[in-house]
Amino acid sequence: MKMILAVTSILIAGYFLWRWFAPGPTEHNAVAPAPAQRSAAKSTTAARPTPPKPTPAHLVTAERRLAPEGTYFLVERASLPIESGVIGFAPGTKVTLLNQNDSGSTVTDGQYQFTVQSSYLTNDLDIAARVATTDYAAQARIAEQIGKSIQEYDQQQRDVLVASEKEKAHKKTRPRGAPRAPTPAKHK
Repeated sequence: MKMILAVTSILIAGYFLWRWFAPGPTEHNAVAPAPAQRSAAKSTTAARPTPPKPTPAHLVTAERRLAPEGTYFLVERASLPIESGVIGFAPGTKVTLLNQNDSGSTVTDGQYQFTVQSSYLTNDLDIAARVATTDYAAQARIAEQIGKSIQEYDQQQRDVLVASEKEKAHKKTRPRGAPRAPTPAKHK
């Protein structure tokens, strides 16, 4: 019974640690319907083109690396309830877009089909790698904390067992008929 209580408390502590260390919602380049292109009204006066402003070299950003058409990655955890429980999909999971509408995006990981919010998806390879790495590091920290808790609990159990064995050994070494330590005399 104590073991079940200990495992349950460790799982609860692990859950709270996960919630504490889990990365919060961040702004991502999410998939969104393409805005309708509108042509600007043509001016009758010829506008003089303005030259682009020079950008310092340290402010130039690298070109975005995008996944092939239809391939996306989860930037948030997603889950799919099934008959035997729940299947979880970690940030960075590669999915293929099947359908997109106002209520969300239907995707597949090759085995399961599920619907997620469109903001949970990105086709930017660098963002996908970053969220996967961050999630992995958070899960490793949680696993380490749970491992330490289990080791501490096991050590406590060993200490209790050793103390119990010492007490039993001490009782066995005392002769049965031997008088116990004298007690102070009661005064009448």
